[in-house]
Amino acid sequence: MASVPVYCLCRLPYDVTRFMIECDICQDWFHGSCVGVEEDKAAEIDLYHCPNCQVTHGPSVMRKRRGGTKQADAAATGGRDTSGQPVKTGTPQFVSELRSRTFPSADEVLLKPSGAQLTVEFLEERSFSVPVMVLRRDGLGMSLPPGNFGVNDVEHYIGNPPCF
Repeated sequence: MASVPVYCLCRLPYDVTRFMIECDICQDWFHGSCVGVEEDKAAEIDLYHCPNCQVTHGPSVMRKRRGGTKQADAAATGGRDTSGQPVKTGTPQFVSELRSRTFPSADEVLLKPSGAQLTVEFLEERSFSVPVMVLRRDGLGMSLPPGNFGVNDVEHYIGNPPCF
C-alpha cells in the first residue's frame, strides 16, 4: 500500500483546509501556521525560505514596494489598490488585471517526453513542478485500465484510505 506523503515541520499529510507555502530553496511545503506566514501576507513574499533554509540562505525576500505615498500610488495606478493585499476574485479590478496579463503557451510550459524517457529520475529532476504530457506510450511500461475502471476498483486494489 502506498504511503501518504508528509510535509512541513509538523510532518503531517496535505490538508486542503490549511494554507501552505512552498520553500523556494528546498521546495518542501509548510503550513503557514507552523512557520508564521499568514495567507494574506504570502503575496508580499518574493522568495520564501523555510526555517531550515534560512540558516544557509538567509531570510525570505519580500517584494519591493514602489516608493511614494498611497495617494501617489493610487494616482499612478488609476486608483487601483497597490497595498499588496490580494484582489478579490471576480471583481472588475481582478478581471482587468487578469486580462492585462500574458501567460506562456502550453508549448512553452509542458514537458513532452516519450514513454521511454519518463523515468523516476526524469520526474525527480523536475520535482513535479511543471506539467508532463506523454505523447507516445511506447516504452512507458504501463497499460491503461479499461474505460469502466472506477473509484471502487481503486479501493479494491489499494484498500480503504486511513482516516485522519
